[in-house]
Amino acid sequence: MKNFALLSCLLLFFAGCTEITGNPDDEKVPESGIELANGMSSSVVLHPKGSFVNIRFNSAKAWHVELPADADWLEVSPLEGAAGTGRLKIKAEANLTGQTLTAEVHVCSEDDVLELNVSQENFVPKFELVESEAEMSFMGGPLAVKLLADMPYEYECDADWVIPAETKADDDYEEILFEVSPNPGDEGRTAVIAFTNGASTVNFTLTQGTDGLGSKDWKSEPFKHRSLAMRFTATWCGYCPWMAQAFDEAKAQMPEALEIVSLHTADSDLGFSGTRTLQNRFRATTLPTGVVDARASIPNYQSTATTAKAVLDVADETQKEYPASVGIACASLLGGSDLTATVGLYLKEAGKYRLTVLVLEDDITNYQNGGGNNYEHNDVARLALTSMSGEVVEVEAGGEFVVKSFTGKLRKEWITENLKMLVYVEKPYGSQPHKEGVEDAEYADYGDTYIDNCCVVKLGESSTLEFK
Repeated sequence: MKNFALLSCLLLFFAGCTEITGNPDDEKVPESGIELANGMSSSVVLHPKGSFVNIRFNSAKAWHVELPADADWLEVSPLEGAAGTGRLKIKAEANLTGQTLTAEVHVCSEDDVLELNVSQENFVPKFELVESEAEMSFMGGPLAVKLLADMPYEYECDADWVIPAETKADDDYEEILFEVSPNPGDEGRTAVIAFTNGASTVNFTLTQGTDGLGSKDWKSEPFKHRSLAMRFTATWCGYCPWMAQAFDEAKAQMPEALEIVSLHTADSDLGFSGTRTLQNRFRATTLPTGVVDARASIPNYQSTATTAKAVLDVADETQKEYPASVGIACASLLGGSDLTATVGLYLKEAGKYRLTVLVLEDDITNYQNGGGNNYEHNDVARLALTSMSGEVVEVEAGGEFVVKSFTGKLRKEWITENLKMLVYVEKPYGSQPHKEGVEDAEYADYGDTYIDNCCVVKLGESSTLEFK
């Protein structure tokens, strides 16, 4: 597999070219010999990257050019001419020899010789990878390789499961995109992409893992289930720290089965653009309001213990009454501010699902009414990689594995080490009844879907399918 990517910078770079100056009509051809025209120099310096220089001279008689045998790096034209004003073009491509090149070019007439001293310094091309290796989950997905190069190059991959997609030019680097196929095997695999510019080669190494399932049949094994507790909040809300504390208490009691997302309104210091869509759906008109599994809303009780118990009871109800039919694996790759997220869905049942992917941030120190200037905010929604209504994933038969990839750009004020990816999947109720068994929760018609399962993973890391 081979592809040729040409940079906008060509080998022949016309920087430093000397144009003809002066008025030829004002110059007189000498009665004998040969001499440079006004403004011309006998020292000709060519750009290391490749350039040409125009030289003008006057000769009393016909002339011709003589080149030394070792000047094959030069292109001179024309090689002869009649008496009068002569024009010579001296050109060279990039000097990749590792040393400075010099040559004496003689323009000879019957009576005299014009000696031109031509030199060209060595060109050291920029040719290096921004990152030389990457790890990718078994799901595969898009891969971006960034290359700093100012000469044409070609590349070749030793694995047919890494497929070239497209190449994008940037002011600073070239970005070569690949699509990596899912790894169906039980062992990890490695691919090497070799980039060559004729003078040197740089290698990019990709390592891809496995699903880690071994002999397990995911279609028959029960999936591990996680509930999602949404918290609608704002930094100006004085009662919101009470609910945050209650949610944290619930999480501490169900650490492996409960995830939290804090959705700040647009007028909050930590405002999130997707909050309004969910506020409208769950009719969260007052703050704070909690929603668990898109099934039941949780008021802000004066007792944090009551609020925490309501969260736990709804999550427990979901696990008992709505066994997870969706298993989730997720991974992400970071390249500076560019984020690539890949989600693998194991769908046991046919149906129309909705997939939502968000980026959350922890450990944000910010003002909070009721909490002070140095309040620590966690699980804060920062970026949506999908619509807040979710991307539709429809399968006509159960037992399908579906991979989805998404891209996004991180803002510089977000701390990468504190970022994580939240993935949740909604499923239609279908023939299942809407259970309403928790006294301290408020049930309503929030649509035909509920959150079947969710997953959280730190950015730059991956998670595999988990069983109950």
